[in-house]
Amino acid sequence: MSASRGGPALSGARPASPWPLGGGSAGARLRAGNPPPSGLGAVEDWPAGLRSAVEICLSSGFPSFVFWGPGLVQLYNDPAAALLRSCHPSAFGQPLRGAWPEGEARLGPLLMRALESGEAVFQEDLALHTAGEESRAKRFALSCSPLRDPADGVAGLFCTLAEAAQGEQRLRSVLERMPLLVWRASAPGEWSWAGPQWSAFTGLSGEESLGQGWLAALHPEDREGAMEAWSRAPEAGRFEAEFRLRHAADGAHRWFQTRAVPLQGGGEGVAEWIGTSTEVDELRRMGQHQRLLMGELQHRVRNTLGVIRSIIHRTVQASDDLDDLAMHLEGRIDAFSRVQAAVTRNPTSGLDLAQLIADELLSFTAREGKQAWIDGPPVALKPKVAETFALAFHELATNAMKYGALSSPQGRVEVSWRVEHSGEIPRLHLTWRETGMRGGATPAPRRGFGTDLLERTLPYELQAQVERRFEADGLCCTISLPLTPRVLADTPPNPDPQA
Repeated sequence: MSASRGGPALSGARPASPWPLGGGSAGARLRAGNPPPSGLGAVEDWPAGLRSAVEICLSSGFPSFVFWGPGLVQLYNDPAAALLRSCHPSAFGQPLRGAWPEGEARLGPLLMRALESGEAVFQEDLALHTAGEESRAKRFALSCSPLRDPADGVAGLFCTLAEAAQGEQRLRSVLERMPLLVWRASAPGEWSWAGPQWSAFTGLSGEESLGQGWLAALHPEDREGAMEAWSRAPEAGRFEAEFRLRHAADGAHRWFQTRAVPLQGGGEGVAEWIGTSTEVDELRRMGQHQRLLMGELQHRVRNTLGVIRSIIHRTVQASDDLDDLAMHLEGRIDAFSRVQAAVTRNPTSGLDLAQLIADELLSFTAREGKQAWIDGPPVALKPKVAETFALAFHELATNAMKYGALSSPQGRVEVSWRVEHSGEIPRLHLTWRETGMRGGATPAPRRGFGTDLLERTLPYELQAQVERRFEADGLCCTISLPLTPRVLADTPPNPDPQA
């Protein structure tokens, strides 16, 4: 037999023995089937959701109920039996209506609200009489949660009652163990209690934080905004604000995200607000850092596109035909791309001058120790300066391949540099020397991109002094420039360019 609104019955053969139930006399009553629950059928045929809910109900130390089906058939544990007084045990397993008049009157509207909305219902200050106290009602806090069927409909309800004093004690116990700053307010902006976490962080005692005393922990600039948020809270049904709290240990202000929700009282009004404050200082700093990085990225992308446009424009002007254009354009963009790849691998580090030179020579298959020799102290260049240097070394290597040392098996390229500290600003002196040319160095047939880069761009952008001499056995190019903060990176380069 299927349970009413409880979904299909469990498939498979019925177990040989009854479903084991604990829970004192209520559990024994279910095992004996006396009286049989109305319309629910045999216990072993109940849906899994109903069976689990009843197990939890019977094992609870608080008065607990399971209401099942459209008729709200009620099953309850022994602590709840005292609330039914003379209606117990005849009301056990029967629909709420008619079986327990006080429960129907007090709980019925709340149960129907939970059934219709499909959401949990909480009610504080609920008055119910108990056995032996006919003339005096006790105050309870009710928690009522929906029990769903396989189709996600509401098949029943699980309800727990706690005496008001017990509920208050348990609530404080839970709040004091939360890893957040917790507090309570009796009215918008009027605190009635502050947890130990709040006091430990702000240095304000619970008494000092009552009323609007908690505002003393806020940054002066954030107090007005916090109270404005409280003024909107009743209509919005929640309080949300971000403000800075002063840390008692170091006096620094840190950002906190604060939220509060209202708890309904016995009537329609709000009994109090329960709030938490969560530190988000690091998240805000990370967000600011991310925005700075995005701005830097956008700036770098614009600069990159500008450099590429310049490379294309100047290469087109200096090329004789399409083959010459394609060859030079590809090489220059490759040189520029190598710098961008290095920046991506180590965005916070400077770019190593030695690595820039080695990369360009390797791109022309000139290996150190055979046709190339590099020597100099570590120098970390900023990305923009590294881009210009990389293009300059590419042009020198290109000319060496076409007209200079790299065009001959016996040719050799030696690059050395030193840093001079004699003045207020250190100065870099770099020498690119080609040797092994038997017929002497041959200048390029006409002025082109490389010549403009060395003789115009480097002096203009880096205040560099550039001299090129065509000597008997090859080209000698010297570059001297001040290592200003605009040129020299703050962070040393990573020794492993692939790290």
